[in-house]
Amino acid sequence: MSAFFDWNARAARLLCLTLAVLFLVSWQSAPVQASSDTAHKKVHSVSKSSKSKHAVSEQAASSGKRKRHGRHSRHAVAAPDAESGFHLNVKAAYLLNLTNGKVYYTQNPDERIPPASITKVLTLYLVREALAQGRIKENTLIPVTALAIRTGGSTMTLYKGENVPLSEIIKGISVVSANNACVAVAQYLGKGDTRRFVGQMNATARRLGMSRSVFRNPNGLPASGQFSTAHDIACLSSAYLKRFPESLAIHSMTTHTYNGVTHHNANSLLGRVEGVDGLKTGFVCASGYNITATAKRGNTRLVAVLLGARNPIIREVEATRLLDYGFARTASDTSAPAVEPSRPHHRKSHKHA
Repeated sequence: MSAFFDWNARAARLLCLTLAVLFLVSWQSAPVQASSDTAHKKVHSVSKSSKSKHAVSEQAASSGKRKRHGRHSRHAVAAPDAESGFHLNVKAAYLLNLTNGKVYYTQNPDERIPPASITKVLTLYLVREALAQGRIKENTLIPVTALAIRTGGSTMTLYKGENVPLSEIIKGISVVSANNACVAVAQYLGKGDTRRFVGQMNATARRLGMSRSVFRNPNGLPASGQFSTAHDIACLSSAYLKRFPESLAIHSMTTHTYNGVTHHNANSLLGRVEGVDGLKTGFVCASGYNITATAKRGNTRLVAVLLGARNPIIREVEATRLLDYGFARTASDTSAPAVEPSRPHHRKSHKHA
């Protein structure tokens, strides 16, 4: 009897153990299945993500190829026009084909901006006009006054009381951007009074069609109420180059030496950009960095005016872009009679902070 009860007890314990094992197995199988499903979903998701990233990568690569191809095409064929997004990082600009009189690009062409040393182109216009009329000669001696010596900014090496040949004064103004040389020649042509010479400058500016320009001194140093526009400077540059093309032999000089001191031309386009042989740069804080540049390639000469670049590097880069754009335009251009630059019918306005 005792053995019988002992066997029943063992059988009961074995049954309980078996049930416990079965319960444990069934309890674990659900999480395992859930984990398997989750893993499968993750793998599927990763696979989809990988495919998506691969597609995006292919799309970006394709886009990059298109962009690179686009840049190459623009460089080789033609630059974009203003309507397709061509814009310069300056306050104002004007691009003129001097050969046929066509205006290729304008950006805030009538915005009044201090011209800085580009003013000297007008001073040189009056000096060369006096030469052409026989009122002075290249060997005319220009006295250096105390007022000229006191003039600051960019200067050439002059001494009070010395007499300098006009030819050297012209080189000093054209190449060195010498403010003191401008005052000396303005006093000479103004019969001792620079204000009289400045009056002649403004009269000449009006005659050339520079209706929105006012000049207060002969060198472009900061002065209240002195300003010009990209359009007006294009008018001046056009008239100057047409009437005095021989001036480019001097404007293209990269250095000038006088009284044993050598100064460098601030026009960094010379010798770097194909065909550039002038004309004049300028800078005052109120405007930024300005340039009126001219270049000739083949039989075409362009004049590019840019006002208000933030630094000289931007001025150089944007002037190069504008000239390249202009020469690309000439490839599909047809000849037309030369005319003076005129105001565009539709003013394109871009604002810069």
